[in-house]
Amino acid sequence: MRASVQAVAFTLAACLPFATAQLDIPGLLSSLQPAAASDPRFTNFHPPGTGDVRSPCPGLNTLANHGFIHHDGKNMTIPHLITGLAAGLNMGADFTIAIGGAGLLSSPNPLGGAFDLNDLDMHNFPIEHDASLSRQDAYFGDDYDFYSPNWNQVLAFYKGKTQTDISTASHAKYARVNDSMARNPTFTYGLREFVLSYGETALYLQTMGSPSANGVANVNYVRSLFEEERLPYDLGWRPSAEPITLLSLGQQVLQLYTAGPEPVPEAQTVTADSYKDVFEAIVGGSEILANLTGGLSTAVGL
Repeated sequence: MRASVQAVAFTLAACLPFATAQLDIPGLLSSLQPAAASDPRFTNFHPPGTGDVRSPCPGLNTLANHGFIHHDGKNMTIPHLITGLAAGLNMGADFTIAIGGAGLLSSPNPLGGAFDLNDLDMHNFPIEHDASLSRQDAYFGDDYDFYSPNWNQVLAFYKGKTQTDISTASHAKYARVNDSMARNPTFTYGLREFVLSYGETALYLQTMGSPSANGVANVNYVRSLFEEERLPYDLGWRPSAEPITLLSLGQQVLQLYTAGPEPVPEAQTVTADSYKDVFEAIVGGSEILANLTGGLSTAVGL
């Protein structure tokens, strides 16, 4: 499928049910904000049931468990994701559009304009990667369900700490890389995986803290996100007051890399734009992303 991404993307653009002419893009983007503190979805938590599907991403699974996106994990259109991710976690539209565009290409029926969360469970495309913080590598079998031994490696770095920090998060992430590298004979880790794995760490630091918190988040909030796939609202967490964007995440990816011991993949350079660039590369470039998203990506500057 990846070999035909470009052909699929251009065909899909003509068939999407949310084409630019039918969607009020300025209205959608201007309406985005976190849900009100009284929104019952923050405390209404329901794990997946029979027939429900989930992804390798704990953040998306958490939002489905709370009903910010479809609880069954199916029929994820980009406008639906944009609204749901903003309401539940204050994720910026640029991030959601980028990951949503990649998600569309993972669907077995991309012409339908939607994907299911379990479509994202495709090894090395679009977001699954080796050396996950909380999942096994695909080589070992189940790469989508929470896997406590890997997560416990991360938690060990936070022993005695109540808050996260950039240095600890970076070293914990690199420990997972070294563990997978040592045990997985098919370990795959180029610049794409390097950036996505740092992005995984940046995402938990910012969703459980904020872009301006400089990597500080309550460790119990982070544990709730990974271990229960539950928003830690009852523990005192609230969505970031600032939107979490590709730029804020990219800046933190660079910050994490700089603070840790990991060497960058040979002949590569990491910048604050690397996170955005990886998502554009996954879908085949900014022009294809624009076609995939009915012009939504262009409207947010991608």
